[in-house]
Amino acid sequence: MNNRWRFLAIPSLLISLLSTALAQAPLPESPAPAPLPEVTVPVELPAPPTAQAYITSTPAAQVSYGQTLVPVTFFANGLGASVGPIDNGKWRLLYFGRQIDFYPYQKGALFDAQQVTLPIQPQVINNVLYVPLGAFCDFLGVKWSAVPNKEGKSVFLLQYPAAYIQDIRSSKQNDKVRVVVTLSNPTRIVASQTKQSVGFQFAGARAAAVPTYTKIDDYLVPNAIIESGNWNAGLAVKLNYAAPISWFTLGSPPRLVIDAQRLFEERSLDNEQGLQITKIRKGTGHGPVQMWVVKLDPKEGWRVKVAPGGFGVLQRAQTTRLAARHKAVLAINGGFFAYDGAAVGTVLINGEWVRLPWQGRTAVGFGPNGEAKIDNMQTAAQVTFSSGLKLPVRELNGWPDKSRITVLTRRFAPHYTLTPGEMAVVVKNGKVIAKPGSGIAPIPEGGFTLVASGGARPYLDKILRGEGANLKIQPIGWPHIETALGGGPRLVKNSKIDVASENFRSDVRVGTGPRTAFGIDAQGRYIILVADGRQKFYSTGLTLNELAATMQKQGAVDALNLDGGGSTAMAVRGKLVNRPSDGRERGVANALIVTRG
Repeated sequence: MNNRWRFLAIPSLLISLLSTALAQAPLPESPAPAPLPEVTVPVELPAPPTAQAYITSTPAAQVSYGQTLVPVTFFANGLGASVGPIDNGKWRLLYFGRQIDFYPYQKGALFDAQQVTLPIQPQVINNVLYVPLGAFCDFLGVKWSAVPNKEGKSVFLLQYPAAYIQDIRSSKQNDKVRVVVTLSNPTRIVASQTKQSVGFQFAGARAAAVPTYTKIDDYLVPNAIIESGNWNAGLAVKLNYAAPISWFTLGSPPRLVIDAQRLFEERSLDNEQGLQITKIRKGTGHGPVQMWVVKLDPKEGWRVKVAPGGFGVLQRAQTTRLAARHKAVLAINGGFFAYDGAAVGTVLINGEWVRLPWQGRTAVGFGPNGEAKIDNMQTAAQVTFSSGLKLPVRELNGWPDKSRITVLTRRFAPHYTLTPGEMAVVVKNGKVIAKPGSGIAPIPEGGFTLVASGGARPYLDKILRGEGANLKIQPIGWPHIETALGGGPRLVKNSKIDVASENFRSDVRVGTGPRTAFGIDAQGRYIILVADGRQKFYSTGLTLNELAATMQKQGAVDALNLDGGGSTAMAVRGKLVNRPSDGRERGVANALIVTRG
C-alpha cells in the first residue's frame, strides 16, 4: 500500500445520528450517495537497525605509517560503490550521491567537492591502487574494524545503516531497459549476474510494502522479483537473453539504477585450422543477433568456387556435405533455388554456364586469379546456325515455356519428355542430329537440346538436320570471369548502402531473418558473413538494411545478399558452425566453397 495505512475518517457521533434518522422516517428515493473518499497517512516505520558484514580484502590490505590501506575495489565489492579512473590520472568513487575525487600519490582529495587532506596518500602496490580505508569509510558513514584471521587474510567488519526498499519502477528506452529501486537510506549492495538474470543482495534491507513481483513486460527484461527476509533482501532482474548490465547508485533519494543494454556488440576471434573467424553477438532493437564474419585475401592463395548440389540442376545437398565433397576449408550456402531444386539466377562453374542470370539481378563473379566483382549481371546468349540463323536464348536448364526458346544441357537431365505442342532440336558435336516433335528428346553429352512451343516454335521449324550449330553465352561487362553465382539484392555499392528490390518476394526483402552475404573490400579481399535468425532470444536475424550496414561496417565496398532463411549455413572443414533456423541443415542448390592453393 505504498507505505500508507488506509482508513475511513467518519466521527462516531455522526454515525449514531444517521442511524436514528433512518429508523424514524424513510428517506425519499434518491440516487445512492457517493462513497466517502479514502484518506491516507504515511506509515511511520521504525528506524532501520545497524547492519554489519564481514568483508575480505583481495588483494590483502597493507599498513603504512599506522594507516590501513585497501584496494580501491574493496569499496566496489564490499559496499557496491562505483569506482574508476576518469581523466588526467584522477579517480572517482561514487556511493549514493557521495563523491570522492583523488589522485594516486597525492594527499589532497575532494569529498563532495570539498577539499580535504588524506592521512596517507593513495598508492600503487604490485600494480594495485590502494586507498586509506579509515578516511573513505568515515566520509561514507561506515564504521570498520579489523578482524583477526587465522589464515592470514585481511578481513574487516563493516557496520552501516540498514534500509527499507520503498519503491521499484522501470522504464523502456530505445537503447536500454532501466529499473530503479528507491531506498530509505544508503546501504550495502552486492551484485551478481548470470545469463538469465542479474541479482542484487541488500545485506541489511527490508522491502516495505513493495510488490514481490514487478511486471516489466519487455522483450529483454520480462520482470523483477524481490525477496525479503529478516533484514536481508534480494532483487532479481530477469533476462530473456544475456545482455550487458550496468548499475550505479544515486542520492536524494537514495536509489539503485540498473540498466539492461539493448544495443551492444560482443566479439570473439576463433582460429579454425588457420582460418580466422570473427564471432559477433549483437544486441538490436528487436533482440540479439548471432553472426560470423570471415575475411580472406586472394593474394594469399584463397579461391572461391561454386559447388552445385549435384551434377544435375535439380539436385540439392547440405552445405556441410558440399564442403566435405570438395575438401573445402570454408563453405556457405549459395544462391536462391526453386521448389524443385533448380537454382534461380546465374550459375557459372569453371567456365561452364549452368544457369543464366535472372532479371538482371546482382551476381558475384571471380577471375582466374581470384579477383572478384559484384554487379548486376546480364548475358548475350544465342545459338548461331550455319544457315545464318541466330536464335536468342533466354533460358538455360529451366523448364521450357511458350514465350521463349530454352536450351537444355546434360546438367538438366539425359533427356526431356516433350509436352503437346513442343518440338526440339538436338545438337551434338556442333551439328543438328535430330528434330523430334513428340516423345522423348535426348540431351547428348557434348551438346545441347533446344525446346520451343507456341510462338517460338516456328523458329525451330526452319532448322535443318545436319547444319552446324554453336551456343555462345557472353556476360555483358564481365570479361575474364570463370566462376559466378547469382544472388541479390545488392547491399553495398561503391561503399554506400544501396539496397534495391530486384523483384524479390517480400519474404526476402522484408523483415528479419537468417542472412548470408558476400562482399569485397577496397583491397579486393573477400568478406563472408552468416547470421542466424528466427530463433527467439538466441538470434532474431537481420533486415536487409541491417545486413547492408553490417557489411559496410566490415569494410565492404561492394556486397550482395545470398539465399537466407532456413538455407543459411556456414561450414568450416565440413563442420557446421551456425545454428540453422529449421533446427537442422537444409539441402541447397549450390554453395560457395573456399579453398587454398
